[in-house]
Amino acid sequence: MNSFVIRIGGEAGWGIATAADIIAKVFIKAGYHVFLHKEYASQIKGGHNYHTIRVSSIPIAAPIEHVNVLLALDSATGEKHTTFVVDGGTIIFNDSVEIRTTKRNVHYVPLQITKIQQESIEKNVANAIFVGAAVKLCSIGYDILESVMEDIFKHKPVLLETFRTAVQKGYNSIEKSNTINFPALKKSLSLGFYTGNDAITQGALDAGITFHAQYPMTPVSKILHNLAKDAITTEALTVVQPEDEIAAINMALGASYAGARAMTATSGGGFSLMVESVGLASMAEIPLVLIEGQRPGPATGIPTKTEQGDLSFVLSAGQGDFPRVVIAPGNVQECYTETKRAFYIAEKYQLPVIVLVDTAVAESFVTVTLSDDLHIDFSQRFNIINTVGNSQIKDGMFMRYEGEPLLRTVPGTKNGMYTCAGDEHTEVGCITEDPTIRTSMMRRRMDKLNLIETELPPPELYGSSDADVTVVCWGSTTSAVKEVVDTLNSEGKKINLLQMKYMCPFHTTTVHDILKKSKKTILIENNYSGQLGRLIKEQTGIAMHETITKYNGQPFTVDEVYKLIIQKW
Repeated sequence: MNSFVIRIGGEAGWGIATAADIIAKVFIKAGYHVFLHKEYASQIKGGHNYHTIRVSSIPIAAPIEHVNVLLALDSATGEKHTTFVVDGGTIIFNDSVEIRTTKRNVHYVPLQITKIQQESIEKNVANAIFVGAAVKLCSIGYDILESVMEDIFKHKPVLLETFRTAVQKGYNSIEKSNTINFPALKKSLSLGFYTGNDAITQGALDAGITFHAQYPMTPVSKILHNLAKDAITTEALTVVQPEDEIAAINMALGASYAGARAMTATSGGGFSLMVESVGLASMAEIPLVLIEGQRPGPATGIPTKTEQGDLSFVLSAGQGDFPRVVIAPGNVQECYTETKRAFYIAEKYQLPVIVLVDTAVAESFVTVTLSDDLHIDFSQRFNIINTVGNSQIKDGMFMRYEGEPLLRTVPGTKNGMYTCAGDEHTEVGCITEDPTIRTSMMRRRMDKLNLIETELPPPELYGSSDADVTVVCWGSTTSAVKEVVDTLNSEGKKINLLQMKYMCPFHTTTVHDILKKSKKTILIENNYSGQLGRLIKEQTGIAMHETITKYNGQPFTVDEVYKLIIQKW
């Protein structure tokens, strides 16, 4: 089975997220791969929320358009999503609300929500009733559902009992004649269920993070929440929520200067406030990992939706030329791997590393086992020294900004004192305006990018080696494109994919050679202006033959990408 989709919708504050989480974990426990995409309004209560659970017997990591089962807690869900329900699909709805949009060849199953809630001690249990009904409809055993509920509510026994009672009523309300033949597989999957934010958190922990400062901002607030929980039991980890993003990045820089492995995270609006300090990190050569979660801009934009509109911004943010590394992971596994890589690069080369994600990958859940693809020993420190020799001292100060590799000390190191400045400086950090020193220091800093490029894996083509079409993309869009590439190649087409992950430094020669041999190129991006296409043309001189952009706050779906590629073929 390639895809079976359940969508649940209702108002914010009705427990849509909890219901979707339980349904998803039921299918995981039944042996299926799951992709869970959440769409929610940027308000605490009211507005329309809907979450989509895609189930498959094979690994999946992207949304699709069609819906097999729609759980409509309110009339708005029926109006907005009935059109996506496939022929032969099912709509389970609250019989006390009017479903004004109907569709032929769809089964309508009413639930007596009002009656059931009147019989319950807790009145706001509609989400639980729908959970029970959905699981029964899909012929999944109640024992699996019970096990999932016990795990989720294990520390909330009163809530568990309330939820269980409502779930049972929903489960028993579905007649066997309405069920779908959806047997559980032989064994449950021993996979994690992570978002990109979760993977970033785990990557930071496995890289030995000891300090994190963040002002919460969608879509990366969960990183702060996750690390705050870990800090309770991890003595070496300090997590701070300061008054704003300016304070967050400067606290992270101060901690890093003092020897901590430090990180901060924000979205585009917060990054706008951090820009000057990004330049400071590069000039003073202080390691920093910065997670930038993209959402539609400008200004506040659409806070809870997705877009890939910040690429050009992060590549050029700040006055003057200075080195920064920009990495754009495309899936949950890459979020884990590239966060670890970011800590390694930042510490070894002493500069800011920006991990650029979008809402779709940051907040969507996928079944995956996070694997260590780097094999870096983070128990050691990179280019930090504890002993300073006489040859490293000039005028009584440590020559911090000279030599290859560039070495640094932390405050308190004997003979390791130097000046840390945001002005141009000498090898010991003293401020200078000398043209010769300025030229030398600029070249030394910028040359880091050449060294870093050799440590980053060059991009490779995925798919047919003799393709008629090469699709170029980045970020969360990659998962949808990769699935389409597999489908089209299985249908006899010749197509491949070039995923761009390392935006700075840019593998100019490799990308140029790949694209020069491509018969036809199609660029797919979640932004208005085709920012990756502009970057590629700037670096290689090669323009894309076709460009597909989307900027309505929604991610690309597999179905959508398939149709668009065929149109551009």
